[in-house]
Amino acid sequence: MAAASIATARIATLPATTARHRRRRIHRAQATHAQAASPRREGDDDGTRATKMPIEGTTPTVMPSRRAALLSAAAASSIILPGTPSLAIPSYNVTLAKLDKEARDKAASITVVTPEEQKAATKKIYKGLAAQGEVLTPVGDGSISLSPMGIGTWSWGNQFVWGYDESMDPELARVFNKAVESGINVFDTADSYGTGNGLDGRSEVLIGQFLKQCPSAKVDGVNIATKFAAYPWRITPGSVVQAAKESCARLGKESIELGQLHWSTGNYQPLQERALWGGIADAYDEGYIKAIGLSNYGPKQLRKIHKYMSSRGVPIATLQVQYHLLSRFPEVNGTRETCDELGIRTIAYSPLALGLLTGKYSVDNPPPGLRGFAYKDVLPPLPGLLDCMKAVAESRNKTLPQVAINWCLCKDTTPIPGVKSMRQLDDNLGALGWRLSEGEVAELDAAAEKVGKSTSQNIFQTA
Repeated sequence: MAAASIATARIATLPATTARHRRRRIHRAQATHAQAASPRREGDDDGTRATKMPIEGTTPTVMPSRRAALLSAAAASSIILPGTPSLAIPSYNVTLAKLDKEARDKAASITVVTPEEQKAATKKIYKGLAAQGEVLTPVGDGSISLSPMGIGTWSWGNQFVWGYDESMDPELARVFNKAVESGINVFDTADSYGTGNGLDGRSEVLIGQFLKQCPSAKVDGVNIATKFAAYPWRITPGSVVQAAKESCARLGKESIELGQLHWSTGNYQPLQERALWGGIADAYDEGYIKAIGLSNYGPKQLRKIHKYMSSRGVPIATLQVQYHLLSRFPEVNGTRETCDELGIRTIAYSPLALGLLTGKYSVDNPPPGLRGFAYKDVLPPLPGLLDCMKAVAESRNKTLPQVAINWCLCKDTTPIPGVKSMRQLDDNLGALGWRLSEGEVAELDAAAEKVGKSTSQNIFQTA
């Protein structure tokens, strides 16, 4: 029996999923068979440093290095994970009502638009022209569409950096409910958010509870974006599939809308990388995730994984990177250009630079704990940028956080600011329904360059 036929027969014996997922598996099996029939050249660049593909049905043994183990252990404690962090257009998109102050109490209106109209509206918005509403962005194969802004939930369970306490849960539930009702449909989390003291996976657990209890009818349209950590013991594709299953269980969902690799191991364990790629593709094929995303990948590594996923017929929907006025790294290292070329949506994590762009902090009043230490070199030259932001904010009758988030919108990204309170949520919602002008964006860019300092990049960020 041919390999593709065997794989098709095996699919028929797997647990029932949707018809789409079965078709996906057949398609992937056929693609895999076609790839296996093509001769592989020694030295092909696939992320494994020209290591030959293992024999079908086997997995290369990857012994984590001491450095890899230490890095992953640090990540598990959320010490060094700042912010967290379309190939097809459907026949329609949803336009949300203005989320400005005057229209916050109004229900979201739904307007059917053509793909051409959606493209034209998006182009105008990102050129800085005033927008009357917000347009959802389809990603990946078009199976999910993202609201212009999402919410990051790193603080929902993290004690070390954000001082989480279970007494915060009622307020977080209110935040979730109002965000959903306001049209926010992206909530970013990770299986490493909330570790220690019995809080493992706390962020996912809370979101699972909130999904069940949310009174808004719009909850059915919420996209949960979670990330799977590259722990040193996740060295097989099956371990990533298992991670997806466990996240589904904590979230109370049969399938996660956006499953993301939290970081690349290309800097320290390239052999593990291929197992991670294969595992998340398998999770997609088996229906545990509806779309695949990445985090902390640079352009070089992004092209490698894109080549691999293309060989399996799997689209990459999103890339999450640290992107804000004090971290324009994606603009200068080719990440944005590569994403645009490959049809990958950029998600901007830490759009407020972990609080630096809110105006709350200075040399005399640094952020508490680890953040104050990490950003001590950025604080002295920061006032010049904050003054520019204040001038723009006053002319617009907006706040500094709203200006910072809107800047990310004007850069054609999906920002995911962290939110812990209703006050913060209301402030962040005020970033929607309008756009900075091209001149204002240019002024902010120039002021940011004069700072001369950037926030440190995630230790796992690759080239």
